[in-house]
Amino acid sequence: MLTDQSNENIAREFWQDTGLKQHFPRDIEKAIALKLPLTLVKLSQLTVPVMRRWLRSRDLLVRVPEDRRDMMGCLVAYRGFGIVFVCGADSQDEQRLTVAHETGHFLHDYHLPRQAILMSLGNDMMTVLDGERRPTPGERANAVLAHLRLGPHVHLLPRNGRDEESDPMVAEAEANADSLGIELVAPRDAIVRFLRTDFSGTAEEIHDALSTQFGLPHYVFDRFVKHVTQPRLISFLDDIRTALK
Repeated sequence: MLTDQSNENIAREFWQDTGLKQHFPRDIEKAIALKLPLTLVKLSQLTVPVMRRWLRSRDLLVRVPEDRRDMMGCLVAYRGFGIVFVCGADSQDEQRLTVAHETGHFLHDYHLPRQAILMSLGNDMMTVLDGERRPTPGERANAVLAHLRLGPHVHLLPRNGRDEESDPMVAEAEANADSLGIELVAPRDAIVRFLRTDFSGTAEEIHDALSTQFGLPHYVFDRFVKHVTQPRLISFLDDIRTALK
């Protein structure tokens, strides 16, 4: 059961009992198959019409928002299960990041709130969460307090032009999914340990090393590389010690 809400503990519990060796790059796809009610579907082209056709061909009638852009990924969650669509034409690093990001959405926005509601209010709430009956005013209030949408949950990950900056709620959801997704495949403490092993080089070399180690695109590590490569400010005391030697 994934119950602790901190990203570090959610990620730790996610990998526990999978039986997978803890090395990098992490095989998150295999871990998902072992741990979560989540299916991965890779399509050579990922657009809303393509996803709709895939869902309809399997009698899964879920409303997907209109969007004309190519997608990197999409999450569709309903009745306790989820499907993550991934653009199979992307590089392996981009696919790993997309899978991790959408898994972050599944856990943070759907699975964990759903589990919390069922644990606190009982399995009778399952028919409400799945859209089979209308909730009572009290049940609706509880769902709102848990930030849980009733019925299907859909999240699109377009390539460009995401609108999180224009919607604070979307921005927060994206930031949470980014943080948890990266923690799943490149834990912050593992990144810090890697950078502390007397690793030196140019910003580009550090980017390359981190990308190879964790199997993620370069831009994921921008803030870490910036921190490592920025000049260190020498304090007054350090300056005095140097002069006295």
